[in-house]
Amino acid sequence: METHEAIFVEIEQMREGAAALLRAKLDAIAGQLRDQANRVVGDLGVVVPPDLEALLPIASLAERLRSLAAPPPPPPPPVLALDLDTLRALDAGRAQSAVLQELLHQLGAWCGPRAIAVFRDGNAQGWSGSGFEEGNPARTWHGALADSPALARAAAGTPVIVRPRADAVLSEWFGPSDGRLLAVPMSLRGKVVGVLLALEGGPGLNVAMVQQLTYTVGLMLETLASRPNVPTPALTPPEVISGEPEVAVEAPPAVPEEAPRAVEEVPVAAAEAPPAVGDGSETVQLKVPIAPAPTVTAGRAPEDERKHEEARRFARLLVSEIRLYNEQAVQTGKLTRNIYSHLKEDIDRSREMYEQRVSAEVRADSNYFHDEMVRILADGDADALGV
Repeated sequence: METHEAIFVEIEQMREGAAALLRAKLDAIAGQLRDQANRVVGDLGVVVPPDLEALLPIASLAERLRSLAAPPPPPPPPVLALDLDTLRALDAGRAQSAVLQELLHQLGAWCGPRAIAVFRDGNAQGWSGSGFEEGNPARTWHGALADSPALARAAAGTPVIVRPRADAVLSEWFGPSDGRLLAVPMSLRGKVVGVLLALEGGPGLNVAMVQQLTYTVGLMLETLASRPNVPTPALTPPEVISGEPEVAVEAPPAVPEEAPRAVEEVPVAAAEAPPAVGDGSETVQLKVPIAPAPTVTAGRAPEDERKHEEARRFARLLVSEIRLYNEQAVQTGKLTRNIYSHLKEDIDRSREMYEQRVSAEVRADSNYFHDEMVRILADGDADALGV
């Protein structure tokens, strides 16, 4: 029994010795690993410096990224609207020419040089302009629509923006400008009769406002005959009639009345007499008839007199429109004493409109359309009509 215990003790001692030897070897290996790890850490300190910017500089990149960041969105554009003063100034015109001249004046706040040209038989003829450095060159303009893609598109009813230098006719009219030029069709009774040309200038070129004003004037011309009052009631300053203290509202300036006269000579160019009929490029001397003072026929009831006055006004508007857009043909017709043959289509169409609007009762007692043709187209010479 003692022998067995001695053997067991000896085995236990051998186990403990082997374990101690194993621990010593493991400690030695662990020490070696620690030494090697310390060396690796030291090497990493050389490869990966404490200041990472020295390893990979990104500070300048961050600055560049910040500079490339999207800018804040621009503020919304201001709301564009026609103010009452502009509308009142346009409304004050009692003739088409006066309204169109006021349009050219008002556009000065929204564009540079501007002009109106009228279309006739495939050609564009300058009518008037404003904002040019030297006088009013638009009165001498003449060009074929076939030579101007921009004018041809406008005559077809499409507004266009073009650089004058890219259009043969417009470069001749406005010079080889590199600024933008807006061409807005002008319509009357559904027909394109002319174009508003607005060139970029000191105030820039506000396309929206130019189109708004042109559209508004077109509506005003359509209703000119039916607006006898100045200003139109809707545009008059409102009166305060409540119990609140009254606010002084400055009334619009009164439109001065001219004494009636037969014809007022308004020279367009320095020429003393109308030039010979040519290609339309010459300037002509326009005669702007002044409307006669309304007459009251004795024995006519007030309601009947009102109908006659409306018929006179409508006839005057129709015939004034014919002359406004066909001045060259009017001058030619007066020289050949056959105005009607030169303007047959326009005269017949306007006469038809007159007869459709004016009652047979009024037409049976008057001939206002013919009277206005004699006064406005023939300057008082009935034989020049050729009818």
